[in-house]
Amino acid sequence: MSGLRLCLLGCGAMARRHARTLRALGGVELRFASRERERAEAFGREFGGVGGFAGYEEGCVSPLVDAVIDCTPHALHLANARLAASHGKHLLIEKPVTRNLAELDAMIEAVNAAGVIAMVAENYFFKPMVRVFRELVASGDVGRPVLLELNRTNRSSTRGWRADAAMMGGGALLEGGVHWINYLISLAGSEVRAVLAVRPSVPYPAAAPFEDTLEVVVKFVDGAVGKLLHSWYLKNRLKGVQLSKLYGTDGNIVFETNGLMLVLAGKRTRIRFPGVRDLMGHRAMLAHFVDCVTRHQAPAMSLALARRDLAIIEAAYRSLESGRFEVPAQA
Repeated sequence: MSGLRLCLLGCGAMARRHARTLRALGGVELRFASRERERAEAFGREFGGVGGFAGYEEGCVSPLVDAVIDCTPHALHLANARLAASHGKHLLIEKPVTRNLAELDAMIEAVNAAGVIAMVAENYFFKPMVRVFRELVASGDVGRPVLLELNRTNRSSTRGWRADAAMMGGGALLEGGVHWINYLISLAGSEVRAVLAVRPSVPYPAAAPFEDTLEVVVKFVDGAVGKLLHSWYLKNRLKGVQLSKLYGTDGNIVFETNGLMLVLAGKRTRIRFPGVRDLMGHRAMLAHFVDCVTRHQAPAMSLALARRDLAIIEAAYRSLESGRFEVPAQA
């Protein structure tokens, strides 16, 4: 297959980012679908597209489309996936993939029945930092990992569907924190067996429905412990730039949370800059999806991996109620 025909569902900020990257990659034909045809056609003109659809359904069923990239709110993902899959369209679905595991399991069933390729647009899975970090851990210079501490704070405002509890289906950990759950597991190189979450009881104006600030502690299968601080409320004067750390038996790795740089201080000392050209992993993610559809291969960032991440978030939310470690639900 050449000139893969892609349709982006939704014409918001994420569609703009994906369209810009896809145009730079080349080798694809872009179409756009929006609730307003004029908006879809405007995106087409801006990004060299070849057509626009009035509504997501038109894009999902069109014979001029090979695959769709769903950039709509995650409350709509299941319906869009069912429709697209039933018409033989491959899928790249923005995160969070759904509001809950029940919706995701229904999506997996629909995708499997249709035999189409489905991938989640989890760009953190493709960050250069993950590869460099795992190489340094594998070298043995910090010994055996003991504690991985990941910090992400930056005050955010919520509006539109992100301020709608029913549309969200959860809080900040679900909508944005799913990135950081995936990142935590990728950096650790181990699966999670138990999850504990706590949130502050200090009164303040909430920045999101349900929760906007959590400390999440996880027990990894290999015996190490992970900790994620995720907040849409706590201020960060450096626009998201902050430090995280891996503590090992023979040394540490201090790294800028987003992946700008890291410092190894163990059996040897090293400073690494993993790669700013694709710091957030968007280019590698989209190139991987296009390649998987072209070659008809299973994607690395699968619905099964997304289910693992969502199960951890649901366990964290159960932990808020129980006050105990909770075990993520298995498929």
